[in-house]
Amino acid sequence: MGQPNTCWLFNNTENDGTNTGNATGGAGGNSSNWVVIDLTNDALAWCSEQQTDGDTLTGTRYPVVIPDSGSNEAEKTFIKDNSESIFDQVPLAGTTAGGQSGGNKRYVFAIYFDGATAGIPYLEAWDSSAHATADNNFLGGGTPANSSIRAITTTNAVPGSDTWAGTPLAGTDSRIELDTAALTVAKNLYFNIKQLVTNGTHTPGSSTALVLTLRYLYS
Repeated sequence: MGQPNTCWLFNNTENDGTNTGNATGGAGGNSSNWVVIDLTNDALAWCSEQQTDGDTLTGTRYPVVIPDSGSNEAEKTFIKDNSESIFDQVPLAGTTAGGQSGGNKRYVFAIYFDGATAGIPYLEAWDSSAHATADNNFLGGGTPANSSIRAITTTNAVPGSDTWAGTPLAGTDSRIELDTAALTVAKNLYFNIKQLVTNGTHTPGSSTALVLTLRYLYS
């Protein structure tokens, strides 16, 4: 079988359409546009409503504000595109509780596999590339249910609600399956993701290190 090649991509339009370009992205279904993520140099960023699509990475960064009480969903989601040196917005990310065009949307982030796997692929979150711990403050401080990072699989269907809750991501204790079975052919796996910050749980200035991880078996 051999190890399949994988490619991470995001849709930078408000059009909910498939990644027809697979590993190269580009124009997709329903006038969507898919951009390949450079896993070495690009980064995922949640920002306040003040951040604007196309802002330069050398300019001001507007972080998410922790509410005085309760929880708030991050208003905007971006990929920090190193090659273009801009904040490239992911408009369909998150839910209608955010400040974008999120909600019951399916084609937001994609991971393209060019071959089969020996098990179901998982999406996980860790606080370093060593994949040894997932207990910084924004990943729940050792309590996975308190992680601010929430994700939902959309490979085979929309989330089912404009205000989907998602699964908190923290190590292997709390993660999502990206499909219902091992892959037998090349395929795009889709997911949506948001950040939900909570007063009293997530603290200003705490570590926000995040490594999204794809875990799968092959033979």
